[in-house]
Formats: sequence, structure tokens, C-alpha cells
Amino acid sequence: MKGGAWRVVLLGLAVAAAALVFLAVEITQIAADDRTALVRGLAIGGVGLLALWYVFSKLARHFRDLTRLSDRLSGTRGRVDLEPWSSGRGGEIARLADVAGALLRGDGASVAGLPAGGRWERAVQAALALADDPLLVLDEQGRVERLNTGASRLLGLEQGADIGKSLLREDLARAIERARGGGAPVSAVLRRTEEGELSARVADLGLNAGVVLSFPARGSAHAAALSGRRTLSLRPSQAPGPLGDDEPLAALPFVALWVATAGPEPDVGPVIAVGTVRLVGTRIFPTVSLSLLIDPVDPVPAEAVERHGIGTAMVAGERPFGQVWPAIQDALHHCIAVGVGVDAALTVLAQSVAHAGIADPVLPPSLDLGALAAALDPALAGAPFDQLAAAFGLTHKPRLGPQAQAQAQAELAAALFARLNDRGIVTQGQARALIADRAVV
Repeated sequence: MKGGAWRVVLLGLAVAAAALVFLAVEITQIAADDRTALVRGLAIGGVGLLALWYVFSKLARHFRDLTRLSDRLSGTRGRVDLEPWSSGRGGEIARLADVAGALLRGDGASVAGLPAGGRWERAVQAALALADDPLLVLDEQGRVERLNTGASRLLGLEQGADIGKSLLREDLARAIERARGGGAPVSAVLRRTEEGELSARVADLGLNAGVVLSFPARGSAHAAALSGRRTLSLRPSQAPGPLGDDEPLAALPFVALWVATAGPEPDVGPVIAVGTVRLVGTRIFPTVSLSLLIDPVDPVPAEAVERHGIGTAMVAGERPFGQVWPAIQDALHHCIAVGVGVDAALTVLAQSVAHAGIADPVLPPSLDLGALAAALDPALAGAPFDQLAAAFGLTHKPRLGPQAQAQAQAELAAALFARLNDRGIVTQGQARALIADRAVV
């Protein structure tokens, strides 16, 4: 963004500074014998130079923010990072980022001066209202934003309810991943939280837009009146993007991974719990998550229970690893796995895969948060998770269950990526080079 306008500004400031210096020299020569006039003239020149420096610093920050906004908007739709500036500064650039973010999220009605919807959006709403099947729309947190009467009766949910109260998030997460990876709606069997299962069609609207669920009507008439006020922002499905070193961290798909084992050490023994949470850069998507307990058959030893709080009674009767591996693989698909000790987590997953007799498992690339934190602050080398979280300003929260553990890993990843951005490290390659340089030292 620092193009012609920036050069003109610099030229103008340079000319003004030169004029002030020339004026100060002239005053020195003219008022050499009058000390009072000399001091007054030099003071005026000094104040003028300070004012020019202040103007320069404000303009430099303005153009720097413009460059940041340009970089964040340079990704494709749905992969753009428009989180508020980490410095907390406001101004016209921050307001412009807020407006752009609202437009990309489809929140046109929330932006002052923008129309609440267009002809296409009204057509979509009409199509939803005419749907014969039970239909609902989820936001990125897994809450019901819009549903027709048929879906309300079928699932026993109302607007604003958590979909997890009616359907198992594990099944829904797998379906979302398949829809996103294939770029088209998919059919899925979703289990209820109590008993039974439902056939559904799942359409992913993008990580910023939510999910649409449609259920085949089973011979009953459902009124199609829709509740809620959401203005849908439908986005064309996109093929998965690259995961190369030149890709910006703000646009890369990550999955925070947490794994618990039944061994005496974290990287030993069968896997008994897995939690994942998706994020893109610093943006976390709790609804795209996975929480699994796995029955290892043998009792969980006391030292393992003390380490992660998951005992034999909690996993008894759960499915074996071989049956849940497809869900885990879907959750890790086309992502970079992140976490403190994530390489060890992937290793024990591979060991459990081999023990289950599964051939050719596909495991994702990884980025260890512990190594990244140590590269940013050498004093944190080898620090446990709680110390790392405190060092990067994360508040301590109770972490009960695999999903909560994975959520905590995702929050640490987001904090680290924000710190990297502040230091000018914006691509995956730069982050890995930082870790490599620390390892060499």
C-alpha cells in the first residue's frame, strides 16, 4: 500500500524538515548577538521538527495499518483474517476492517448504511421457506440460527439452541469435514443424543458462514414457516487450499489436537481419548470439533488417570479405536495439527492405528506449539502447557473432557500466531524457520 501517496508524503515532510533546518540556521546567523531571540528561534524550530516527527509517525502507522489490511484481505473468501487489531487501536482503518469483516461474514444488516439484504438473499430465504423437508441453519458455534417448524418438531430445538443437545457432535463434525473436503453437500447418518438416528444432508457454507442441515420428511406434513432473522451469505464451495510454506498463517487450516493414553507416560500406551478443534489462523471454530472416549479393554493405570483424569469407568463400554479412527482421520483431514507435544500425539495415534490393523493411515503435518513458544521466548523451553498459557495471557479455565483440552490448545495456538504476526512472521515457512533457528542455537 506504500505507493505514490507514501512517496509524496515523505517528500513533503522532507521538504518541510529542510525548510525548518534552513530557518534555524538563518536565525542563528541573524540573532547571534541576541541570546533571547536566538533561544526563541531555536525553540520554535525544535517544536516544528517535533511536530513533523509526530505527523510522520502517525502517517507511517496509518500506511502500515493499510498494508496489514491489504494482507488480510489478500486471501480467498472464507480464508480471510479480519480479527480486530491486536494493538487495540481504533481509527478509520479499524472501522474499515470491521466493515469488510461484516461483509465477508454476511452480516450486511449490522453495518451502518448497508442494505440488509439483496434480491439473491431474498430468493434464498423464499426457497428455504418453501422447503418440504425439516431444515435448519447452524452458526459457527453450533447454535441454531434458523429452522422451520418441521425441524423444530423433529429435533425438539428452538432458535438459539445448541445442536449438541439433539445430535452427537462427533457425527456432525465428520459430515461437515466430508462436505468441506468434497466441496458439495453430503449424505450422513447422525445419531441422536438419546436414542435413534436420522438421515440428513449436510451443506457446509464455509468456516465463517455455518452449516445447513436437511432431513428427509418421513411422510408427515411439516409447516415451513421459518423462525429467526439470519441473512444467509452463501459462498461457492472451494477446493482445499495448499498447505505450503509460502501460505500465510492467517489463511491456513489448523486442527488443535489433544490425545490421552492409558500408558505410564503421555507417549506410551493405547489411545483412550481424542479431542480436536478447528481453527484458521487466530480464528477458532468450536463447532468443528471432535470429542471421543475410547475403550482400551484393559484397565487404565492409576498414573495415567492422575495425568489426564480419564479412568476405566469413564471409557468402559465406549467403542474400540478401530471403529472411531475414521472420525479422527476426517477431523485431521487437510489440516496442520498443532498442540503442545503434538508430534508425540500423532505418534501414539499411529501406534494405535497399527495395533488396530489399519493399513496406510494418513496423518497430517504438524507444528508444535511448545517449540514455537520457546522460539519466541527461550525461557519457555520445556515449559508445561499451563505455564505456556499463562505466559501468553490466557486465563486459566477448568478443562474437563477432550474437547475442552483441545479448545485450550487452540486458544494457545491463536495467541502464538498473533504474537508471530506482531513480530512480522506471517507465513508458515517463516514460523518453521524461527523454530529451526532456535534449535540450531
